[in-house]
Amino acid sequence: MCGLAGRFHPVQLPEATNWAAAACALLAHRGPDGAGQFRDERCELVHRRLALIDLTPTGRQPMGNEDGTVQVVFNGEIYNHRELRSQLVQQKHVFRGTSDTEVIVHLYEELGVRLVEKLRGIFAFALYDVARRSLLLARDRFGVKPLFYACAGEQWIFASEMKAILAHPGLRPGLDRQSCYDFLGLGFIPEPATGFSNIAALPGGHTLTVRAEGERLTSYEKVAARPDAQRTLVQTADELEGRLLDVVSRQSVADVPVASLLSGGIDSSLVVAAQRRTSARTALTFNVRFPDRDHDETPLARSVAEYCGTDHHTIDADEHRLTPESLLQLFRHFDQPFADTSLIPMYWVSAAVRDRGVVCALSGDGGDEAFGGYARFWRVNHIASLMRMPSPVRRAAMHAGRALAHCTTDRGRQLARAADLADAARRNTAALLSGFSNYLSEAEKCDLVRPEANVGLLPCHRHFDGFAPAVSCDVEELSRRITETQFAVTLPSDMLRKVDMMSMRASIEVRVPLLDEELVALGLTLSHKLKTDGRRGKLVLRELARRWLPRRVASHPKHGFTIPLDTMLSGPFHGRLEELLCSADARTATFLDSKLVHTWLARLTLARSGRSGGTMSRGGLYQRVFTVLALELWMREHALSW
Repeated sequence: MCGLAGRFHPVQLPEATNWAAAACALLAHRGPDGAGQFRDERCELVHRRLALIDLTPTGRQPMGNEDGTVQVVFNGEIYNHRELRSQLVQQKHVFRGTSDTEVIVHLYEELGVRLVEKLRGIFAFALYDVARRSLLLARDRFGVKPLFYACAGEQWIFASEMKAILAHPGLRPGLDRQSCYDFLGLGFIPEPATGFSNIAALPGGHTLTVRAEGERLTSYEKVAARPDAQRTLVQTADELEGRLLDVVSRQSVADVPVASLLSGGIDSSLVVAAQRRTSARTALTFNVRFPDRDHDETPLARSVAEYCGTDHHTIDADEHRLTPESLLQLFRHFDQPFADTSLIPMYWVSAAVRDRGVVCALSGDGGDEAFGGYARFWRVNHIASLMRMPSPVRRAAMHAGRALAHCTTDRGRQLARAADLADAARRNTAALLSGFSNYLSEAEKCDLVRPEANVGLLPCHRHFDGFAPAVSCDVEELSRRITETQFAVTLPSDMLRKVDMMSMRASIEVRVPLLDEELVALGLTLSHKLKTDGRRGKLVLRELARRWLPRRVASHPKHGFTIPLDTMLSGPFHGRLEELLCSADARTATFLDSKLVHTWLARLTLARSGRSGGTMSRGGLYQRVFTVLALELWMREHALSW
């Protein structure tokens, strides 16, 4: 709901003239409803406010306790703040207003750093303890709300977005080659690393305490899947039903209207259905309509809206024109390389919601991770079968898939990829888990990055927790590890980062009910058979959808928030791509294989005109080109070199 920034030195804060004003201006989109600052000899705090709870002056930040010895800047929502407030009042704490931020101040007085264990919600905050001369940074369990920091000398600089940190005159940005190499395969940079060598993300479920004696990074929560083989589908759906109603009821509370982003998929549809059951107020719902039938789920969204009786608004993609410059600005906004193109529709729907006077919305994000919604969950069954086959049979499947891929069939590409992953998994299961997330394999990255430029760089699978022995083909264990690595790697660094950056750019807050602590805890107990039947996922969510939603929605396959870029990008944009990636001053041309990048651009043009893109799908071509584009834009923006 807000943006925060600050500086801290445990002894004496150096001068940084105009930094606070610059940081405040750079974060204005995160909080257009007000600004506040605090400063003493050791700490400087900056806050931008998006007012959702306690719209009065008592909700302003930075916020202190009665004597001003504790100061906090906070971004997010604490959904159990009323219960915590009641307990604190009984302990003789005095509250000035009704803001959830004030609960953090008084809970810290009681518990110190352990206060995070009591918080239920989405949050990132910086708390300055004047008496102890200490700084506490904290982030929610799953990394919904962002928080970055850097250490320049003994001065700590932190912010919701890295642009505010980079505004500090004493920080000169440096490029992290390893992180950027990882990015070329994944399309995002896994936290806690960033594209900068001297800026880090505070990981989800962690606190960072800084004092004169030193700093301490502590984990207070780690996602661990513990499948319960005794669970049944009906029993689990019954439990989910009660928990989801409670969660959506909690997260629909605000001093402003709370809408819902309704894609038409199962996750967002269940959130809307729960909102209908827990509120007497007619819900506002929004979806994006695309000009390509294969990507457009408007009929499903409307079906759910009619069934649930919502006040529904369909946003046409043309409402926010996709000009070359507007698209490039969205990529630049991320402060580091980021190439998940679903950021575009995320921004469109956020901007449209804001244009209609709404500043808070619920989304369906998070259901895939906890309840087994991604295709990798059911593909594990096929990969495990391939792993059990003799080597000659696996190799034959691999060759057959590649031969079919040359005929540009998706089935051939999938078969070749599955065989590759099965072969890799027999040697290293971490490579299999990484392979599910990689757009470019390690071999393909080696083809892209010149040999002299990738010396000493490590493979991406080090981010993924493998297990031995790989040849056991334990589907249950593979499924468990997929769940855990989704929460550790992909969810905070890709999915949640996209949602936060694009929604806050439009000055709205997006809440994620399916990432409530109790719902996630339930999802982490699911065995593989309750995630997938081998053809589709989210069996528990589908069971609840059959009770709450039209049948066509409950049975609809996973779609994803994708965008038909090939039909929406104008011809001039392809010329802009050539200009950025192939010109003499292209920064990526100094370390990438220019001939390969040229080939991708040429195939992309062919694919746009309906001709063959070769062994890669149109989506695969776009992903490759936009990955290089995002890296090029970022390097130019910050004058960085490999």
